[in-house]
Amino acid sequence: MLKLTGFSLLAMAFALPALAASPTAQSSPDSTAPAAQGTAGGGVASPSSGIASPSTRNDMLTESGDMRASQIIGSPVYNDKSDKIGSVGELVISNNRSLIAIIDVGGVMGIGSKQVAMPFERLEFVPATGNTGNRLVLPGATKDRLAAMPD
Repeated sequence: MLKLTGFSLLAMAFALPALAASPTAQSSPDSTAPAAQGTAGGGVASPSSGIASPSTRNDMLTESGDMRASQIIGSPVYNDKSDKIGSVGELVISNNRSLIAIIDVGGVMGIGSKQVAMPFERLEFVPATGNTGNRLVLPGATKDRLAAMPD
């Protein structure tokens, strides 16, 4: 019995490294997808708008060109001068079914930040270009103007 247990442990000692080294099937994102086109006024695009399927740098969009709320929440918001002015803290559907972006302005790591409501259609989606990924842009906004808005 002791010999059988010893041989079993020895066999497992040789088999485990081989099992650990075997490749596993993983899906990889389509890195050959063409760049997406920008949309203004909320950025919710239709398949006919020319927006391509998502890639590693285009995770805000679905394959049909719709925007993913889970990817928008937490995304930085920039102004048209490429200054970061805040980040999307929440998306709220109002009583009249319009979409409102709650933008966190100021603070450090969410502490001391102010939350301001902004109609989502005021945000523009700008697709990835060069070294920058997808961006949400609020034209004409500054940190000071957002901070002066009511909570």
